[in-house]
Amino acid sequence: MNVMSSSSDFAKKDISQITTYQSGIAQAAAHRATNRIVSDYLLEYGLTAMHWFTIGIIYDAGEKGIRISDLTKKLQTTIPFVTNTITLLESKGFVRKVAHAGDSRIKLVSITPDFIPTVEEIENGLREHMRKALYAESGVTRDELQDYIHVLYKIISRS
Repeated sequence: MNVMSSSSDFAKKDISQITTYQSGIAQAAAHRATNRIVSDYLLEYGLTAMHWFTIGIIYDAGEKGIRISDLTKKLQTTIPFVTNTITLLESKGFVRKVAHAGDSRIKLVSITPDFIPTVEEIENGLREHMRKALYAESGVTRDELQDYIHVLYKIISRS
């Protein structure tokens, strides 16, 4: 018996009628589909999704920058991964590392001033690209996407 015949079959079902494995498969497939949309767009800039997430967190930190240890926590990854990512982004001129004024052992990472307009261009372009891909092609409404993102934040706030 083909329990998971099509996603539209599940769209109208009560959650009690969807198995945990079906829900898990749907979550993984949604993640892959969204990541594909993002990754395809970022290729134009020579970036991966993880590079973009890293750049975004650094951008949000502003001129003062962010400590590598804090960046690691926000990305929920390892220091070696973040260090390698920062080294790559630094070699491209996207970010810079400076010693903390109070403790030279602490490194702060910030976006280079020349790259700030590109960050804003990528953000605006990626938003538009996702609107087209998700709203127009997938039929997801703005409200549905907002609900989905809201639920994601609720789930991660508990972990």
